[in-house]
Amino acid sequence: MVYRVVYTKRALDDLAEIVGYLAEDSADAASSFGEAFIDHIELLAQFPQMGDLIGKRSKVRRLLHSPVIVYYRADVRGHKVEVLHIRDASRRGIGF
Repeated sequence: MVYRVVYTKRALDDLAEIVGYLAEDSADAASSFGEAFIDHIELLAQFPQMGDLIGKRSKVRRLLHSPVIVYYRADVRGHKVEVLHIRDASRRGIGF
């Protein structure tokens, strides 16, 4: 079953901030990162449980796309993956 991947506003804002930060040094690097990132996240449509659960009772999972950590939730009934937050692990002060 193919899942639909959707992004929360927070996740889109996070991604825009990360790509914007990269673009300050290199537009090409930012574009390459953005494309590779989206391709990686789209794998969740086929493999929604690909990421690790962040806690025993949590339904939130995390997926590493170095140095970025993606937090998401898979809705089995709705066949949807919701990307909740994208955190740049190389920068301090940004948490889930």
